[in-house]
Amino acid sequence: MKQFNHRIFIAAVVVGGLFIGAVKGQEARTRWISKWKTRDERKMKANPNEVVLDDYEIASFHNN
Repeated sequence: MKQFNHRIFIAAVVVGGLFIGAVKGQEARTRWISKWKTRDERKMKANPNEVVLDDYEIASFHNN
C-alpha cells in the first residue's frame, strides 16, 4: 500500500508540475517539483525505531 501511495504522490507531483510549468514557466516548475520530491524523500526515510518485517511475517499477520 505504501508503494501505491508513493506512486500516486509522484504522479500528482508530475501533473502539478506540468500545470505550474504551463502557467508560471519552466524554472518555477523545476523548483516546485524538487521541493515536493525532497519533502516526500524526508517522509519516506525509515524510522530507526521501526521494525522491518519480512514476507513471512507480513503474510502471517494479514492471514489472521
